[in-house]
Amino acid sequence: MNTTNKYLQFDDPTILTFEFNVNEQFDFDNDFDDVDISTLVEMPDELEINWQEPIPVYLSVFINPDNSDAPYKINMKILAFFKVDSAVPEGEAYQILQTDAASILLSYLRPMASMMVTASGFPPMTIPMLDFSDDDDD
Repeated sequence: MNTTNKYLQFDDPTILTFEFNVNEQFDFDNDFDDVDISTLVEMPDELEINWQEPIPVYLSVFINPDNSDAPYKINMKILAFFKVDSAVPEGEAYQILQTDAASILLSYLRPMASMMVTASGFPPMTIPMLDFSDDDDD
């Protein structure tokens, strides 16, 4: 397992989906600076996790999913198995998986998306740092 710090380890991530679609109707005369990015972090429910075993964390990233005027659309999904040190309380460990693990997975997708956008004749696009913390008051 790779170690990012003393409390979080992970296996090499696996790309599950990478779809890149160019909008052939895109008008290059129109400026398009706004990139719509949405994400989905998936992992087992906190009560279902066996903290002694590696935990699967999936990250899906959708770029321009609903914008018909966008020059391209990207759909990516990546998976890695993470272990959180047993010294970390389970509630805190779950939050670490949602935030830190997702950020790690995003760092693997970022250069792939940039390379495909540039190779397709568009200006370079860099996925910015994203905040994966859950601010919802459920």
